[in-house]
Amino acid sequence: MDYGALGVYLCLFVALYFEVFLLISYLERKPSLKTAGRPSYYPSIAMLVPCFNEEKTLEHTVESLLALEYPKEKLSIVIIDDGSKDATRAIGERLASEHGQVQFFHKENGGKYTAMNWGITHTESELVGCLDADSFVAADALVEVIKRFESDKAIMAITPAMKVYRPRKMLELMQAVEYTFGIFYKKMFDNLAALNVLPGPFSIYRREVFTSIGLFKHAHNTEDMEIAFRMHANGLKIANAHNAFVYTTVPSTVWALIKQRTRWSQGFLQNSQDYKYMYFNRRFGNFGTLVLPFALVAFFAGIYTAVYALFHALGFVWSKISDLFATRIPPHITTSHLNWFYADTGMMPFLIITVLCGTLAAIFLGQRIALNKQDITLKALVAYFALFGFIAPVWLFRAAWGAALARESKWR
Repeated sequence: MDYGALGVYLCLFVALYFEVFLLISYLERKPSLKTAGRPSYYPSIAMLVPCFNEEKTLEHTVESLLALEYPKEKLSIVIIDDGSKDATRAIGERLASEHGQVQFFHKENGGKYTAMNWGITHTESELVGCLDADSFVAADALVEVIKRFESDKAIMAITPAMKVYRPRKMLELMQAVEYTFGIFYKKMFDNLAALNVLPGPFSIYRREVFTSIGLFKHAHNTEDMEIAFRMHANGLKIANAHNAFVYTTVPSTVWALIKQRTRWSQGFLQNSQDYKYMYFNRRFGNFGTLVLPFALVAFFAGIYTAVYALFHALGFVWSKISDLFATRIPPHITTSHLNWFYADTGMMPFLIITVLCGTLAAIFLGQRIALNKQDITLKALVAYFALFGFIAPVWLFRAAWGAALARESKWR
């Protein structure tokens, strides 16, 4: 028996089971594609913009906040410069002098979470939001978030629907598909009350979150993930406003992407260690019994599948090299038997194709939830399926290695 292949079968079965589970969840509770009306009440909100060396994008980010369709007297924009070395400070000071809604503060570098905490403790608004200085928000996004808060008083924090800002390169197109996939997953996790991260681009909190469970923590450079874990641990509800759109810039080089995702993945492993008591604990609902265990299984399944595929690819190459030395006949590819009769009808190809079809279904449902405002082109799909499977194992390996050594991941 090929025990290696058995492991791959198990990985594929788990992936297929979870895909089917989420697709059924979608059919049971289809998200509304449009919402009508306006909020009955506009709470005061402080939008915090923590930044470090963001001279290229800070002004555009603030302009998108100034364009929000929200009463100006209820919205304050607080830029916290975390010790930038470029022109960020000069840009922030100019924006504050030009716009009464904008405040600017400079502090010594201490990390993003310290900038966020500084903003929280120096404001008194009913809601506190965050927008990374490389992201841009749609004009109606805040109104959509407020309507979601208004629909359920138990909601303590809300995440938006995130899209890639103007993807052009193949690597950016790959991430555009991935983020659209993420829109579907976030909405389904919302259905399960099991959202596992409150990302920096435009997550909004009720102030009671920080008065009841404390401020942000360093949390292995993933403070947005840790606070979601902590909220679940304390029974505080997180929701998704799938009609609130925010656009974020993404890494444009392979190495930058690997470093970013290594930090995210390693942060997941290390936060999982800190909150290991939540795993398989029914007290924490679907988050503890379903989402956390599946995420951990998916992490190691990705590593296992990559090792298996690499081992067999190297074995194939070695066999061809051995044949060449033994026979002196160079390998050649024949197309004389390339027809459907010779197609592999085993279980492995069937499972792979089924999982890929489930992935495509999730991507197109994410596109539907995203109101077709960002078309997923054939080029983008090709980029995703051609690149993701080769790049993702690299950051998974790096994250596992970093977590095993208890080594801190790098922000940039």
